[in-house]
Amino acid sequence: MSDIYRLLDEADRLDGYVSACRASPINSEARSLCQYVPWNDQSLGRRAEAFHFVKGVGAKVIILTPSAEGGMPHTRAPNIICLPAYFPDSKLEETLKHELVHISQRQNPEQWRKKALAEGWIPILEAQIPANWLERCRLNPDTYDARFWAFEGRHVPLPIFVREDKPELREILVRWWDLKNERLNGSAPSSFVRKYGNVAASSAEHPYELWAYRDTI
Repeated sequence: MSDIYRLLDEADRLDGYVSACRASPINSEARSLCQYVPWNDQSLGRRAEAFHFVKGVGAKVIILTPSAEGGMPHTRAPNIICLPAYFPDSKLEETLKHELVHISQRQNPEQWRKKALAEGWIPILEAQIPANWLERCRLNPDTYDARFWAFEGRHVPLPIFVREDKPELREILVRWWDLKNERLNGSAPSSFVRKYGNVAASSAEHPYELWAYRDTI
């Protein structure tokens, strides 16, 4: 178990994600009832690592407490897939393939940056988002390294907590900040819908999530 703690400590040294959540009032509050520590039974992780497509890229699978990150699978630097305890076997293969896309995004940032640019996405700085909306955005470990992108250089999807006073990790709405008109819109731009269809909030919040739901390694 000490090796797993060491891996998680190294992950935070590399990506700073847990530290960022603690530093954000709304993200810290949303995780106040979540324990982000390894589970005492890692057998699910060993089964997951036995899949040929996981073994082929050398990804490490760690099982966390059921409440970690709201029970949502995710990745950490440099090549860790985190699953909650009691994750159903019926969803394991599909979920691992999704998370391996995020591992690829971590390890091949320039490749994915080129893909984003080719599809009309431009990276933008946090400073380009108004502070009141930036502070309400949910942090996502799979997108934290490249947090905000503007579709067509203009429309920025923001994963905003539904309730500012009582944030819940699984309760977000994707709102679109219009860099040109400096206005927050409640629905995706029509050009985005024409290109990608009407996708769920979990896909729309970030191009990396959009591709992870759509593509596989």
